[in-house]
Amino acid sequence: MSYFDEMTATERIPDSHEHWTKYRQMVTDYIEKNCPVKDTGDGKRPILALWGIGQAGDIDIGRLAAAYKLVLIDRDEQAVREAVQRYGLTESEYVIADIPFWRVDDDQYRLLDALLEDGADMEHILEFFERIARQNSGKYIGKTQTEPGAFDADRYLDIFDYSVAVGLHSQLNSRFAALLYHYRGNYHDDDLRLISSAISGLNESAVERLNDYMYHTTEKRLIYGYEVSAVTDFLEAEKIAERLNAGDLETMKSISHIEGVSQLMGDISLHRGCDVDIIDNKYMVWPFDTASGQKNYVMGFVTMKKIS
Repeated sequence: MSYFDEMTATERIPDSHEHWTKYRQMVTDYIEKNCPVKDTGDGKRPILALWGIGQAGDIDIGRLAAAYKLVLIDRDEQAVREAVQRYGLTESEYVIADIPFWRVDDDQYRLLDALLEDGADMEHILEFFERIARQNSGKYIGKTQTEPGAFDADRYLDIFDYSVAVGLHSQLNSRFAALLYHYRGNYHDDDLRLISSAISGLNESAVERLNDYMYHTTEKRLIYGYEVSAVTDFLEAEKIAERLNAGDLETMKSISHIEGVSQLMGDISLHRGCDVDIIDNKYMVWPFDTASGQKNYVMGFVTMKKIS
């Protein structure tokens, strides 16, 4: 078994549904608050797209299904179906979709695993990342994606009322970073910096494409949830969240965003005031590592309203 297969086997957290109860309630409260439901008289529910929903350990899709028509977006269909079964959703309450906004398959990860394990030269490593960039090049709009089998994006223009992505931006290329860290001993520091720079460039492209897809498919509001910092002690994480919610400038200045989130912050800054307005933000604590309790994420949430 490759290291990649060992790594992915541990990605699911088996007791997350039980131990994330309080956090899940807070996230779901935030979504309900910022995705208003109005009675239109025709009995139709607003369409809420949940991007990268996976096992839905951090969002109560059972509760949301009472007020929204859910679109559950994830490449791991099995994980989504398990979540649907756990929450007891009926087929009329949801649709499962795999929208390929960032296309990297498992065989490509296994190829990088093999290259790094063998200590392949930099030319081959950088060529690998260039291929990933080329296969994900181009903008959102379906008219520019003319290759056979391309995702017909035009069909989805403004089809969702609301879109939510929690903890997704940091995960888009995190497997590449994890593989590089595992095989870091096979490369000199200069080479590691070059490879890390290539991964950072992919993160910039991936975040832009994800946000592009969410923006063009969503009519009203977008919600992003992202990791602010990882803290060992839960109580300390709560204090940081409290200071951030109070607008403490020193705490805000001390934040150093991780890959994916850094690119997200840049993209939000680029679009704020042009095609979106920020209408709400909040910080809360995600007790991520339920086995040891040694990893807690301070999470930031931001709601953006599209500008007509």
